[in-house]
Amino acid sequence: MSKVIKVEDRIYQSLDQLRVGRQTFSDVIDGLLGGRLKILEAMNMLEGCLRFREWQREKLEKLSSEERR
Repeated sequence: MSKVIKVEDRIYQSLDQLRVGRQTFSDVIDGLLGGRLKILEAMNMLEGCLRFREWQREKLEKLSSEERR
């Protein structure tokens, strides 16, 4: 089912420039949304890695301080 959406002229022009061949605007928007989701997934994964490394560093510091006693 198709829906009509309103976009500003500059947005229309930007989407039009992104079209390749016979791509529809729906194809372009779908690609942009898919790319955005992949970026968000990657950011979440990186954040998880950073949190794990911080936890790991804190545990190592705690173990080192306990060994010194």
